[in-house]
Formats: sequence, C-alpha cells, structure tokens
Amino acid sequence: MSRVLTIEEFAEMYGLNPATVRTNVTRNPGSLPPVMRIGRSVRFLRSEVELWEQKMIKRA
Repeated sequence: MSRVLTIEEFAEMYGLNPATVRTNVTRNPGSLPPVMRIGRSVRFLRSEVELWEQKMIKRA
C-alpha cells in the first residue's frame, strides 16, 4: 500500500470532486489534511489523512 495519495485518490476515497480538492488545497487548506508538495505535485500522507479523520470524528 502506498504511503501517499494523489488528489484524485483522496477525492475518490471521500466521494469528492478532484477539482474541489485542488481548490481547497490553496484556498481553504484548513479543511483538508496537510499536504506534501513535490514540485507542482500535491500528495497527502496517509498518516496525516488518518489523523485528520480522527479529528473530524471527534468534532462530529
């Protein structure tokens, strides 16, 4: 299993539109897990996504 997710993979996991995720990465980064940038590519670390999920569950 990969340790990172692309925007498309992250969007698919949560039923989101990839364009919305791309927009939120720059305009509303607090709504998403922290990202790792490699050049112009954006990746989500699975460990950060799992922490983000736990925070979202606690808020609910």
